Amino acid sequence: MGRNTKALVLVILLLLAALVWAPWLDEHEIHDQILQEKAKTDGTIDSDGELICDYSVMWFPFGRWVASCEGGYFVTFYGNVMP
Repeated sequence: MGRNTKALVLVILLLLAALVWAPWLDEHEIHDQILQEKAKTDGTIDSDGELICDYSVMWFPFGRWVASCEGGYFVTFYGNVMP
């Protein structure tokens, strides 16, 4: 393998590692986004506006996993929420 090929492989591996880790995803921001978008529909907040069960945000490859009492959501490294 030539020097340029090794450098290219290293750059690709670093980019892949960054996507797997996704350090730009802020867990507090994700929590607030899911709470605002999904809390009324998934039963996290009752009809009186009282919080029944809070969300827990955890690292997951290529994004974050947001767990609630009833299920969870996957937030991709580019910010898309998947039910």
